[in-house]
Amino acid sequence: MALKRLRDFQYFALEDFLADKTLVFLKAEQWREGQGSDATIEGAKVVTQILEDKTEYAKEDVSNFGEQITVKVRGMAPTAYSKLKPLNTEVVITDVEKASIFGDFSNQLSVIAVVNVKGGAQ
Repeated sequence: MALKRLRDFQYFALEDFLADKTLVFLKAEQWREGQGSDATIEGAKVVTQILEDKTEYAKEDVSNFGEQITVKVRGMAPTAYSKLKPLNTEVVITDVEKASIFGDFSNQLSVIAVVNVKGGAQ
């Protein structure tokens, strides 16, 4: 017999995961929910990349350097990010609405939050 709804008790702290990482902006595109004519525009999908990972993991020789994190930003148009320079503009993820892990190997991340330029307004 398999237990049900165990995932409801999983806790993922995005702030802790990002604590020793440097993120840079890669691109922004439109975030749509649904398919075809039923799709609604929700905001922007902002793709970031981990430029530096100083996290000390339980296992040696583990790093997320170079990995991408896509953040869905509610109510924000992709054009709001048009002045950011890919691979050059350092960003931070704030005001996290949702951050959860998923996938067969629990190696995927779903994030709904706000993406801001580090140290300043967007």
